[in-house]
Amino acid sequence: MTQAKKTTAAQLKKETAAEVQKETAVKAEKAPTAEPQKETAPAAVAKKPAAKKSAPKEKTERVENIFLQVGGREWNTTQLRDQAVAAYAAEGHRASGIKRLELYVKPEDGKAYFVINEKFEGSVEL
Repeated sequence: MTQAKKTTAAQLKKETAAEVQKETAVKAEKAPTAEPQKETAPAAVAKKPAAKKSAPKEKTERVENIFLQVGGREWNTTQLRDQAVAAYAAEGHRASGIKRLELYVKPEDGKAYFVINEKFEGSVEL
């Protein structure tokens, strides 16, 4: 009987090995190949909605108005600065070359004196 048990055990091993081979062959047939997976992956990426871009914020220009009032008279320092830059440009210089502007207002003289880039001096009427 031991020999009968050995043969049945051996037959069982062969049968189970044959069944496992059949199952793996069936699974291999059912499993999709690597190429179709590659094709579906980009399609999945393409289906994602595009990121929304927010509209660029409009830049607002900074406005400064500084007024000087002396003896019942009033001057806008922004206008005085613009007059000084215009006088500098009228002398043949480029307004874009201004790195430093110093403006001195003397109401008793009726003038605003300016120094540009520590080199050029001038004045404008108030």
